[in-house]
Amino acid sequence: MATQSSTSLQDLIREDFLTCRICYDLYVLPKILPCLHSYCQKCLEPLVDNGIVQCPECRLQTGAPGGAAGLKSNFFISGLVELFQMKHNKDLECAVCSDAQKVVTATARCLDCKDFLCQICSQGHCCSRLTLHHKVVNLEEFLAGHYDTEVRFLQELYCQDHPQEALRFFCDTCSVSICRDCRMLDHFQHKVVSMANAVQREKPSVEQLIRSLEGTITHISEQEKVVEEAMNKLKAKGELIKKKVCNYVEGVTAYIFAQKENALAKLNVFLTQQMERFSVVQKELQSQKDKARSTQEFSQHILSEGKDYEILHLEGMIRNRVQELQAYRLQQLPNQTPELAIAWDEPEQLSEEPLFSLVFPWEQPGRDVQDLELGNESLTFLDDRVTDSLSDSDEDFCMSVSDSPTISSSSYASFKGRVEYTYSFELDPSFSALEKPNITGIAVVPHTGQILLLDQANDEIKQYSPTGQFEQVIHLSSHLSDSVFCGISVCGKTLACSSETHLFFLTLDGVFLRKLQMRGSESSYALASYQSSYVAVSEGTLCSISLYSPSAFCVGRVQPDNYQGGKFLFIAVNSWEEFIVSDFIKKQIVIMKKSGLILSVLKPSTSVMSRPFSICVDETRNVFVIDQFKVIQFSPDDETGKVVLNDQNQGRRPRVLAVSGENLILVREDGRTDVYSL
Repeated sequence: MATQSSTSLQDLIREDFLTCRICYDLYVLPKILPCLHSYCQKCLEPLVDNGIVQCPECRLQTGAPGGAAGLKSNFFISGLVELFQMKHNKDLECAVCSDAQKVVTATARCLDCKDFLCQICSQGHCCSRLTLHHKVVNLEEFLAGHYDTEVRFLQELYCQDHPQEALRFFCDTCSVSICRDCRMLDHFQHKVVSMANAVQREKPSVEQLIRSLEGTITHISEQEKVVEEAMNKLKAKGELIKKKVCNYVEGVTAYIFAQKENALAKLNVFLTQQMERFSVVQKELQSQKDKARSTQEFSQHILSEGKDYEILHLEGMIRNRVQELQAYRLQQLPNQTPELAIAWDEPEQLSEEPLFSLVFPWEQPGRDVQDLELGNESLTFLDDRVTDSLSDSDEDFCMSVSDSPTISSSSYASFKGRVEYTYSFELDPSFSALEKPNITGIAVVPHTGQILLLDQANDEIKQYSPTGQFEQVIHLSSHLSDSVFCGISVCGKTLACSSETHLFFLTLDGVFLRKLQMRGSESSYALASYQSSYVAVSEGTLCSISLYSPSAFCVGRVQPDNYQGGKFLFIAVNSWEEFIVSDFIKKQIVIMKKSGLILSVLKPSTSVMSRPFSICVDETRNVFVIDQFKVIQFSPDDETGKVVLNDQNQGRRPRVLAVSGENLILVREDGRTDVYSL
């Protein structure tokens, strides 16, 4: 047992254990903090601020009203430092016979007197009656640590108030170690016990506390394992996502290059055929030109050099030949120039929008899984991760919904168009003088059935008759400068337009009435009206709907129950005063009552829908949704939906839509407006 204790003690008497972590020298007057970290008193003094000292290692703050000197001293470290310095002193001299004139090297150490002795003094020390029983040991053995335990046992701490007296008592009243003089003076009336008795009394409880740390260490170790498993799981998930992204990009790249080679091969065949045709025509034209020049030259020679009778003799032949050449007409060539339609032609998206969106747990707890197939390889992706979704700055209505690459449209081959094309709107007569239209909103005027299209690019509203004839343009910039309009709705006889965070109310002729500040800080707000009562405003990441009367007062707010983490985009209100919104982040349609009660949620996992964008409703509560190149209809009791229009082959993506009577009005990204019969 003694050997083990000595070995343990020797492990502690080393320089790294006895070095201050601030000055990196041996401790000088070490002070211990409640976190059990020790530092030199002089090192702690600059750290005391307003009676508070912060541990440099663990940042635990401790009260130090008396400065660093008032902190508890670490006598344990002090004793070890004393022993360390003693053992590492290379110039040990005899404490008895050495003086200023001569220095005698020590060869022994008296453990009781704590003096170093030379050989002669050590022999005399053992012969004196006063020191006969003292333990004198060999210096080499002492320095080797053979007697460290005994030295530590004989070490005494002396009272700061009475430096000649050792601390041998413990005052229970003050919880402080005291000397004999302190006991007789300042602590005479206190409960005082010997140091040995105090240690014997307190040691079992301290040992129990130390043993209890084993359970704490075991628990922390288990938590470390859990954290390590979570890190490994996170790393594995990250590697899986990396692999999926790489596989997807490789597959899409291979598909794009295959499409490129196929398109270029078809183009080359077409160009070769057409160039051959044009070459034949060129040869024919060259032949006709040569004939005409030859006839011209021959006829000129006849006229200039021929005799009269020769001219008259050939006049008829020349006339016939010239008439024959003049009668030649090249067969009219049809327009043989090929046109290119690119399904993914979205320059802004390709340069700015991310293809892959990572949805983290705090953004969307529930995620649906979708299988994407590239050729013969099946890849599994999160439905809301593999998408080139809109950014916060571009999801306003001046930008059409983004498309992630669709490798095949066979998934929708079973759906046939359920609406019939009837006619298209007339073009604005001033169309050629305008910028390319950017229709961001559509509204139907009640009773008259007139259709209003908000053209953000040209700051105007185009008004059409119910049959699609162009009627007039309402110029917004002349009334409201520095405003970029995105949403439009008609509430009774009032026209509502949203511009950034403001809601404007105008007459149906565009005369400004009033404006108000809307909630939130979205870049755009979609609008819808319920009869002539109020205008409903979709409030984006707030996941709420505010209701404003035509007189610009807030008359209500719709907050869906326990709904968060989404972003409301387009909005519609049906005849039952039910609110339908498309959620841009969660990629779903939410139908709710005015009270906030959610009636149903239309998700991609349970329907033919993948990424809903613009929405509208008809009088029988059918919901129509633009989803990329498709228009999907949901009946009131149907959560699957059916594709009523698929225009993928036309390459002109739908932007916004509305229902007027039995007609579905569809505005495309190039500004063309088509009407379909439901």
